[in-house]
Amino acid sequence: MIKMISFRGLFSLGVAALLSQAVLANEGLTPAEANTMVKEDIASAQVMIEVCPAIIGKNAKFDQNTQQLIQSYLQDYSDKSATYANIQSDTEYKSILNEARQAAKETSPDEQKSVCDDVVNYEHNA
Repeated sequence: MIKMISFRGLFSLGVAALLSQAVLANEGLTPAEANTMVKEDIASAQVMIEVCPAIIGKNAKFDQNTQQLIQSYLQDYSDKSATYANIQSDTEYKSILNEARQAAKETSPDEQKSVCDDVVNYEHNA
């Protein structure tokens, strides 16, 4: 299994990779490992959805961009019929999400605000 990294690293790296339009090469990973990485990315987005409104207030651009993030992550999932809703019931996802929530509690408010602001300012180039 993929070694879990801190929320701070996952959160920042996941957003930074997307913001820079970088594509993560899954070469050398098993489908299960690649799926776990997708679940980690989706969990970080879900934690942003839970945390950011308290930091930046209700923001339609933030809501739209987090949904774009999630849809972008789902494109890399091996089961192309998977949705955000069915990932929610996955046992591994629930564990990853709990770890991400715990790590978010350990992340400084300044770091959290910075990531939330990055998501608000993200411009999706479809």
